[in-house]
Amino acid sequence: MALRTLTLSTSWGDILLKGGSRAGEGTLLVLPQFRLALDIGRPHRILPPVTTACLSHGHVDHLGGLAYWAGQRFLHSMGPAILCVPESIVDDISELMAIHARLEGGKPYDTVFKSVSDGAIHPLRKDFNLEFFTTDHWVPTLGSRLHWTRRRLLPSLAGAEPAELAELRKSGTPITSDVVTPLLAYGADTGPGLFADDRALDAEILLLECSFWKDGDLERARTYGHLHISDLVELAPRLSCQHLVLLHASRRTRLHEVEQIMAAELAPVFQGNLHHMMIEWE
Repeated sequence: MALRTLTLSTSWGDILLKGGSRAGEGTLLVLPQFRLALDIGRPHRILPPVTTACLSHGHVDHLGGLAYWAGQRFLHSMGPAILCVPESIVDDISELMAIHARLEGGKPYDTVFKSVSDGAIHPLRKDFNLEFFTTDHWVPTLGSRLHWTRRRLLPSLAGAEPAELAELRKSGTPITSDVVTPLLAYGADTGPGLFADDRALDAEILLLECSFWKDGDLERARTYGHLHISDLVELAPRLSCQHLVLLHASRRTRLHEVEQIMAAELAPVFQGNLHHMMIEWE
């Protein structure tokens, strides 16, 4: 199965996003530059290089590829990897992965399970980290944000001579401050209650599900804790992101219909770049 690929411009540079998404069948999102997966809902050969994976919640269309990922890394002696799991289900996921490992031959996967909750920070590398936030789904679910941190000289020291800066540094006086930029936010499965949390909306790239697309499906969206296209049309004027990437369309709507509705209803009211990661899983 060929995955979708997006190259998305940010203030850091271009971010590559690979994957695919369909409600109930699989959401797989990989950022190869960071060796990061935001959900692993299907097995795919893109996964073994991933060293940090996140599980947003316990539904099978978001975790169906976890054992493949961990098993392939173990098979090829690729070293340890980290799986960030919502605190409420970390014991269950650890047990599930242990069962898979036993079925494959008895040796545990080389996977570290990290329990995370709302507000938790996971350092990804020196200049990047992940922050987790609660979404509005019908089971406990966490979205995630990718932060880029860089140091800048304090404005009050602009124009200072190098010798002066060196002396201040030597004395322990701070001469820089951190500038934190949210580059990407992934809302995972959610209803519109997510929009009350600014952490989910202020990134340069915003990944949002939109499971339901037809007028008669609004009640279904509310029942199962998902977004309807009308929610996004209402939200669009508030969004300042450069890129809005839609995910997770239900099989109740064909992919060509999704694209037609995006163009007719959402594109006219959204000022940024509109994309989707929906594919037809075989």
